[in-house]
Amino acid sequence: MSYEMKLLRKEDISLYLYIKDIVLRDFIETEEENPLQLMPELCGIDSYVYSAVTDMIPAPTERGRGWVYFDPPSGGSPCQPYPTVSGLNGDGDPAFGTPEQTYMVQVYDGDPSISGSLVDPSRYMIDYVDGRIITPTKFTAPFVTYKWNYVSVVDEWAAVQASDPPVVVIDMHGTDKEGYQLGGGKKSVRKVDLHVFATDPAERNDIVETLYDSLFNRQCALYNFPTGSVLDYDGTFYGRREQGVTSYNKLTYLFDRERVSHVSSLFFDGVVARHVNLPIVMTSGKDEIVLSDLNAYRSKVSFTMFTYDDRNNLRNYS
Repeated sequence: MSYEMKLLRKEDISLYLYIKDIVLRDFIETEEENPLQLMPELCGIDSYVYSAVTDMIPAPTERGRGWVYFDPPSGGSPCQPYPTVSGLNGDGDPAFGTPEQTYMVQVYDGDPSISGSLVDPSRYMIDYVDGRIITPTKFTAPFVTYKWNYVSVVDEWAAVQASDPPVVVIDMHGTDKEGYQLGGGKKSVRKVDLHVFATDPAERNDIVETLYDSLFNRQCALYNFPTGSVLDYDGTFYGRREQGVTSYNKLTYLFDRERVSHVSSLFFDGVVARHVNLPIVMTSGKDEIVLSDLNAYRSKVSFTMFTYDDRNNLRNYS
């Protein structure tokens, strides 16, 4: 990419990661001793791909879900939402960031009835999006225990029906900019709606209350993403594929938590939550009747998100 990521995009991704990885952490589920099935069509020379077999609804690998790629912080401190260490980012530059998880995904090889043998993580890499294990050596009878995101988080309306509820849609639909001081200061104001689709009233209320409490009188970090986001396009942790499986060093490819130096954190204001009551039976045409389960238990959390750009005054909010 020949140009730097624009501020709106950085705000959008930072908000997405805040909601998915921090706010909805209480909605992480565990799948134990899941069989791994070999996928011959994806295998190559010294490369074996295994997929987790599950009949769960919602499926752990549906759009916006996936396996958990970070270890939780010690004690769950909100001031340190992730374990952070010093190392190198994807460009090989010194960084302070978060390594790939250590124990949220555990692969075993052998008979589950006798616990099997825990496979060293250096022997495989993980596709967190599609729930796959890639290894240069073939397993005998593999299975996996993993944690996954129960709530699907997406940032586009077209993906709503790609997953079973619960689903949270992040809709950043408006932008205003204004001065806030003498000189070159600028305040960027975004209008955001979080659309919540749940399976029943209790689940809807729990998700809405969690989202509301995470936004009311709160703020979150605005990351610079010098080497991109957490996962590569193929669902593997950033840089893992290039570094190789057996030579992997967690401190060599950290998710860089560098913040935008001239812009403040993301602040939230005017948070409002309301249930959305739409008919389950909807008519889309003269002779067409559509049953929409998504609208049965639906809510919307609306708020204003803003940042202060103090670039010309050389102040650093990081």
